[in-house]
Amino acid sequence: MFNPIVIEAALGKRVSDLLLTNCRIIDVFSSSILEGDIAIYSSFIVGINDDLSAKEKLDLKGAYVSPGFIDSHVHIESSLLPPPEYAYIVAPKGTTSVIADPHEIANVLGYEGIKFMISSSKDIPINVFFMMSSCVPATNLDTSGASIYASDMYQFKKEDTVKGLAEVMDFHSVINKVPQLMDKIALFSDMTIDGHAPQLQGKELSAYISAGIGSDHECTSFKEAKEKLSKGMYIMIREGSTARDLESLFPIISEKTRHRLLLCTDDKDPDDLYYEGHIDFILRKLIKRGVDPLIAIQMATLNPAVYFDLKRYGAIAPGFYADLVVFNDLQDIRAEIVFKKGELVAREGKLLVEKKPLVYQLKDTVNIKRLSEDDFKIPDRNKKVRIIKALENSLITQKLIDYVPVRNGYLESDTEKDYLKIFVIERHYGSGNIGKGFINGLGLRKGAIGSTISHDSHNMIIVGVDDISIFKAAKHLNKVGGGLVITEGNKIIEDLPLPIAGLMSDKDVMFVLEKLKKYQSIFKSLKTRLGNPFMALSFLALCVIPSLKITDQGLIDVDNFKKLSLYVD
Repeated sequence: MFNPIVIEAALGKRVSDLLLTNCRIIDVFSSSILEGDIAIYSSFIVGINDDLSAKEKLDLKGAYVSPGFIDSHVHIESSLLPPPEYAYIVAPKGTTSVIADPHEIANVLGYEGIKFMISSSKDIPINVFFMMSSCVPATNLDTSGASIYASDMYQFKKEDTVKGLAEVMDFHSVINKVPQLMDKIALFSDMTIDGHAPQLQGKELSAYISAGIGSDHECTSFKEAKEKLSKGMYIMIREGSTARDLESLFPIISEKTRHRLLLCTDDKDPDDLYYEGHIDFILRKLIKRGVDPLIAIQMATLNPAVYFDLKRYGAIAPGFYADLVVFNDLQDIRAEIVFKKGELVAREGKLLVEKKPLVYQLKDTVNIKRLSEDDFKIPDRNKKVRIIKALENSLITQKLIDYVPVRNGYLESDTEKDYLKIFVIERHYGSGNIGKGFINGLGLRKGAIGSTISHDSHNMIIVGVDDISIFKAAKHLNKVGGGLVITEGNKIIEDLPLPIAGLMSDKDVMFVLEKLKKYQSIFKSLKTRLGNPFMALSFLALCVIPSLKITDQGLIDVDNFKKLSLYVD
């Protein structure tokens, strides 16, 4: 909240709280660097080179000062951490704000899940702004744990931290003017509306944009991004853990397009965040590829602030919040000091503020019917089957058609061809729905891996070589209330319980990182093809991204938005 007293501080009638001296100030308005000092009073910048006095001075000795970095689209839940623990990782990296879509927990717990994310994001060392989840459920081709209508969203619109409507994933419903989605778009027509339209083009894209949708983070090619830019969209360049689109979208960055480009992670593992970095990592990659550092920083600061109408954020200027990142090398940006609203929150990679204790009272969200080994048998029909082909560093999948081995009248995995059985078990209502299929590209040669993280409905998803391992994984996930598990036969090799909606841990970040380190060691010993099979697994049920996916209702042809038989006639 703006305090008029800052006017007095800007005039020098009040002594500022802090004066940063000997700064190289990054001016994102004019893409230039100023030398001098920054005066801060309360949460605000009140002067730049205005000869103001302060209670405290900090000599930065020629270091660069940038506006705090902004992630323009993220699902915090994908970090496996609740907001306070997520902030523990990203704040020391120079991130001071994120635009979060609580879509994952909303698809499990609906209204209560969104309330939890908003309440637990208060009083932490980053600003968390929210876009209200537009697709809960995401589609009618899988089973979600909740439904959210425009009437449910109305009260959230009144929250100061809510900035609009999150990624409108169901472009088919937009184009066909489905009333429930039209009501949500109408409710947020005076605010920002994010898009999600992979490979949409031509008149269908024009119709989609005509609904008032302003951005897209699903571009995977220069051609796709160019058309969307030309039709008025902002393009979010995504560099997450699985979806890494920077290299393919790099050619779109130019002096002419720089004002319409943003940076985001969307979904990123906590170990990647901790060891690799957050928005700072994307900046380093852009700069290494030859992008002017000042253009790259503008994409991570001013541009998202303008797009999301974040007044007083995204720049170093009088009246703006003192969200600042200090670093020494413009060619290799690594945060040394981080301020959030004038408060020193991190130095040399360490959080300096006390972590907010996590309080949650959410119901158990894993509710599956009683299972047996027989539930994981797939009958042979003497036909070829459709097989999902997973691709490295991509959410897009391809389609294969082939025969798989048969034993005693049932289809089996084929480790030589890397055809593994995959199951999606509905976990919200105990309906007994189980989608059954085969996956290629994971490289698992024994046992099974299972998770309750499967975008967007987050049903239980398991891939395995044998039925005993698969059955054991399902039973264990049900027992611990959701999480990640690796099994071999009746043995639990490793697990990470995620009791908060089956998506997030109730432990601290270091506990989660240690568990993930063990997983990586196991995957390395198993010689899996993908670096993190769990992250790849989590997107195989996402039936709004081409081409072949699987939900609790079976195989889904995303291109034509319909169910498919496993068997090919």
